[in-house]
Amino acid sequence: MRDRLILITNDDGLWAPGLEVLARVASRFGRVVAVAPDRNRSAVSSALSLHGILRLHPLGEDRFACDGTPVDCVLLGVRSVLERKPDWVLSGINHGFNLGEDVFYSGTVGAAFEGALQGAKGAAFSAHPSADLEKVEPWIETFLQRWENLELGPNRIWNLNFPKAEPKGFKLCSQDNRQYHNIVEKRMDPRGTPYYWIGGDLGPTYAKSAGSDAEAALGGWVAVTPLHLDLGCPETLAKREAFDTTFNGNGE
Repeated sequence: MRDRLILITNDDGLWAPGLEVLARVASRFGRVVAVAPDRNRSAVSSALSLHGILRLHPLGEDRFACDGTPVDCVLLGVRSVLERKPDWVLSGINHGFNLGEDVFYSGTVGAAFEGALQGAKGAAFSAHPSADLEKVEPWIETFLQRWENLELGPNRIWNLNFPKAEPKGFKLCSQDNRQYHNIVEKRMDPRGTPYYWIGGDLGPTYAKSAGSDAEAALGGWVAVTPLHLDLGCPETLAKREAFDTTFNGNGE
């Protein structure tokens, strides 16, 4: 389908190697337009720039740098750059995993979700920071050849994480749990005013629960996780009678 329109973005910046690989693979499936941040915008989740102007810089055919967030890039791409709604919005390839609760912080995942909200099929791609992207490339191609055969509902995306070495195959996964060893370090500037640095050198510890994305990716598989935007708790919504009793005074 050569008339397929594909918008790609990331949170590592327009010049990131992962975006170049993603663009190359996606171009085999349709026309690719890249709208990506002009610098690293990692861990901004689904942030929108509501209180400032945005600038879009054309840098060649179908290639644009934006001074906003990844979600800003998708919105500008869909509403201002493209002549119609894209068929696909692809985000990545992120330098580093987006496993477990990382998806709530990830600009890569946030951009893919924005694509779904705009009516496109969305997918986020991330890889171990030491992964060979040339080895990742054929696996993305295989995924894009087949992903439309397994339909997701509205406001849902695929989140893929590629292992460090050559993958053993694809594995459908749930989200894992992880603990970050972040620190908030207080420092002093030359004028004696404190400032703070959020970070941590140890990285996350994953539970690697059975069937999870972390178990798969750390075990050498391509972890493929379907995600949806509905954060409701069905187990609590099923307790409407208990809710009414508690909050509406229909009982002691």
